[in-house]
Order: sequence, then structure tokens, then C-alpha cells
Amino acid sequence: MTRKIALILTIAFLPFFAKAQEVKMGYINSNEVMMLMPEVSDVEKQIAELNEKNQKYLEQMANEIQTKATKYEQERETLTESIRKATEDELNSMYSRYQTTQQTMAQDAQAQQMKLIEPLREKLLAAIDAVAKKNNLYFVFDLASGGVVYKSDKAVDVTSMVKKELGILQ
Repeated sequence: MTRKIALILTIAFLPFFAKAQEVKMGYINSNEVMMLMPEVSDVEKQIAELNEKNQKYLEQMANEIQTKATKYEQERETLTESIRKATEDELNSMYSRYQTTQQTMAQDAQAQQMKLIEPLREKLLAAIDAVAKKNNLYFVFDLASGGVVYKSDKAVDVTSMVKKELGILQ
């Protein structure tokens, strides 16, 4: 008798179990899609222009240092000790400024690139969100980053359950 009841209950709830196990997931290579977006060429152009401008400025600084160093080497033997020391200090200061400027420009260029790419990233994430919702996906994984770029409201966060299972107090 208990077997028949168990069989009937199993048959009755089978569609619910089958539906509960049907979790649709997708994946994307966001780098591939991002590189095909038409706006990327504008971003690349702006970054190239910034890098070219920075490179010209750094070349100008390097030329000034080289000119000063060449003049110093030519006149070194005829200079007094105090002028020699002052010129060496000035050259060291110029070189230090060059290095600092180079680092600052690299950081600024990277920040500018991130600023320009952010709207594209937001557009891509909105498209991923729309596609995931249209296709009833629970998760979309990004092959480029290895992370989740979309999580459905239907997905269950099991963090607290795992903590409880491990006996970790909250």
C-alpha cells in the first residue's frame, strides 16, 4: 500500500521535479562582442590620439634632457665644482620629472580608456540582460572574465544555507 502511495505521489509531482531541474544557462565571450561594437573604433581613435600627444610631450622632455646632458658633458671639465654639482642635480631632477610624467601619463591614459569603455560595457551588459530574460536564462557566464554577467531573480543564493551547514554563525 505504501508503495502505491509513493508511486502515485511520485507520478503526481514528477512534472514539478522535472521543471525544478530545468535551469537554463548561457555563456558569452564579451571581448569578442565588445571588439565588434562600432563604437570601439571611436574609443581606439581617441586613445591613440591621447597616446600620440603624450608621446610627443615625452619626446620633447627627453630631447631637453639629452641636450642639457650633452652640453654638460662637453663643458664638464671647464666648470667649477659647484656649477658641476648644480648641473648634475638639475639633470637628475629633470630625469626624475620625466619618469614621474611618464607614469602619470600612463595612469591617466588607462583611466581615460576605462572612462570611454564604460558606456560600451553598460550597453553590452544591457544587451546580455535582455537576451537572458528573453530566453529565460538563469545565469550567463562570460568566457573572457570567467565570471557571471547575468543572474536571474529566480536564482537562489545558498550562502546562508552553506554557512548553516558548516556551523558558521552569522
